[in-house]
Order: sequence, then structure tokens, then C-alpha cells
Amino acid sequence: MQWQECSSQIEVGVPCSVAYQCYSDRETIPQWMPFISSVKILQDKPDLSRWSLKYEVFGRNVEFSWLARNMQPIPNQKIHWRSLEGLPNRGAVRFFPTGPSSCRIQLTVSYEIPEILAPVASALKPFLEGLLTNGLERFATFARDYERKIPQR
Repeated sequence: MQWQECSSQIEVGVPCSVAYQCYSDRETIPQWMPFISSVKILQDKPDLSRWSLKYEVFGRNVEFSWLARNMQPIPNQKIHWRSLEGLPNRGAVRFFPTGPSSCRIQLTVSYEIPEILAPVASALKPFLEGLLTNGLERFATFARDYERKIPQR
């Protein structure tokens, strides 16, 4: 099987600590990443989560699921994961401060191209990078709304 890597980045008007905190709450990811239909953290093993993806790609409904392990994070800098079963994938979200109240977020996802999508693999990368960019744009709004709800000290 062939692996492919997709990446996207965005400038977000919140500090790294806020962006990191928002992204760390894995179960909220479907609220801003539209092709992820659900994320459920395993109660007995909080470093594991079960993910479901549902999306229409080139006229085909595609559904995949996987169990992921969150690797040791670097607070306010990096969150990364690796699938253990299901759709083979791994990735990282990196947070770079660009000022006292802003940061740049870089999302990189690598995945094994599913056999059903092999015929459209060359078109898949720009399509998925567009989805990642759209998701990060939605995340920027989510993070700004989240920051507004944090009680001021």
C-alpha cells in the first residue's frame, strides 16, 4: 500500500495555550472538522480514542474508523497520534507562537491510501488538504469563541 501526507496551516488569533487546550479535547473535533463524524475517548484508557470518518469523495460515500493512541504531547507545542487498528494513519498538530495573543497551527496527517480510493489517489491529496484547511479555519473560529468564554483572571 501507498502512504500519502497532507498538511495545512493557519494563523489563529488566540495564544498557543488556548489553541492547544481546544485541540486537546479530542471529542470536540467533529464540531469543527466536518469529515470526522465522531471521536470517543476510551474510559479505561484515556490515551486511546475511537474515530469515525464519513464523507463523500468524488461521488462515493466513504466511511472509515480507527483506534488511535495519543503519543506523549509537548504542552502548548505538539499533539501527535498513531492509529493502532482500522485506517492506518498518523499525524501531528504543532503550535507556534506568533505573538502574545496569536499562533500558527500546522496540521500534518499521513495515511495509507485505502484500496477503494487508489484510482483517485493523485486527486486525493489536494482534496484532503482543502478539507484540512477548511477544518482549521473552522477551528480558528471555535478557538476564538472558546477563549471568549474563559473567565478573566
